[in-house]
Parts: sequence; structure tokens; C-alpha cells
Amino acid sequence: MKKHTFIFLTICLIFIFLTSCQTKKKYYYHEGVKEEPIEAYSDSSAYLEAYEKFVISKKVYKDMKNTYGESLLSAPVSFELLNDKHEEITYKISFSNKDILEKNITKSINDLPNSIEESANKIREERHGVGAKYDTGGLYLAPVKVFSAKFVTKEYSNYKDISLRYKNVSKKNVTAIRFKWYGENAFNEPADMGGIIQGWGNGFTDDLLKPGANDYGEWSILSKDGKKVLIAYPYEVAFADGTKWILSQ
Repeated sequence: MKKHTFIFLTICLIFIFLTSCQTKKKYYYHEGVKEEPIEAYSDSSAYLEAYEKFVISKKVYKDMKNTYGESLLSAPVSFELLNDKHEEITYKISFSNKDILEKNITKSINDLPNSIEESANKIREERHGVGAKYDTGGLYLAPVKVFSAKFVTKEYSNYKDISLRYKNVSKKNVTAIRFKWYGENAFNEPADMGGIIQGWGNGFTDDLLKPGANDYGEWSILSKDGKKVLIAYPYEVAFADGTKWILSQ
């Protein structure tokens, strides 16, 4: 009987040991002010999961810059892996093929398409048709029409400004106009246009424009690589009677 009891206890202990070995441990991924929990069976697997999160953060930052010309996120520089006691163990972890596994993770993530750009393109094309680069719903109702937009080379400088010619096609006096424009460089890429989003810029005028009158404006945008202005349009117009027209989106 004692022998059977001993065997039973031994089996139980082995089971408990094996179970405890398979229990996930808690870790924490730190990147700047961000902290995310990680559960993993070992330090090495926790490290690889943390490294994957870091590479994803870098790709998101890169994709946002490529899509919008800037990113609202801070550029990821480094990360930390903490154990369940919040002790940093990032550089204490060593295992075979670490470099190879890191390279594989980096390649697999960087090979993914720019999902941010795809989402932006999908929304824009749903509104304005396949191939649309602009979000200008309702522009046909604008009381001011831009009929010329081009770069103007600055005197004694390699930088370029932008000039617009436009007309008041409404029956009311216009007292102020806000414009937007989009341009590309010689490689058909978004150019430096004076705005915070690559390819885009904006300008303002408060010169009185009577019904049927034409006018000309030039704005200093200090474009380094602008080649062609693809579109320029008013997105907000103020009238002398106190009313406004705003471009619908």
C-alpha cells in the first residue's frame, strides 16, 4: 500500500512540475511612455515578442510618414523588456540564432504592405473614384474658381513659391478665401508644398473680390523640389454679408 502511495505521490509531483514549467510568466514591453504586458513561457520567447512589437512600431511610424508626410507618433528608438518584478532584462537575454530570428522578424514585418496608405486610398477612392488623389467633394459648388496654379521661382534662390489665378463666380462680394493645393516633384512624388503634410499646402487672402472679378495671388511656400501643381482650390470663402461657404467632405 505504501508503495502505491509513493508511486501516486511521485506521479503527482511530476505532473505538478511539468504543469508549472508550462505556466506562462508575465513580462512588460516598454517603448517610450508605452507599456504593454506580455505573457510567455520563457525569457527568450518574451524577448522575441517584444522585438516584434518594436519592429511593428517602427513600420507604423514609417508608413505614416510615407502616407501623410509626417507622423503624429514619435519615432521608435529602442525598447525595454521587464520581468514580472519590473526589472529590465532586455540585454541579459541570450539564446541561439537570436540575430537570425531578429532578421526574420524584421523582414516579415517590413515586407507587409502599407496598410495606412491603403486605407487612406480606399476612403478617398470610395468618395471620388478610382485613382483619385484628392478629397474635394462639393467643389463644383465653390463660389470661387481657381483657373491657374503654378510654381514661381524665387529671385536669387532655388526655392519656389506658388501662384494662383482665380475668379469670383458668385453674385456676392467675397472678403476672404482659404485655399488648398497639392503638388508633386519630378519623380511624381508628393512635393514640399509649405504644409505639414507632404504634397499639401494652404494659403489665405482677405482682399475684396467683387462678383465676376478675377484676381491673382502669390504665396511663399519655400518649396525645395516642387515641379507641378496638380490641383488648387478654395475650401472656405467668406462673404461681405457675414455668410460663409465651406467645402463639403
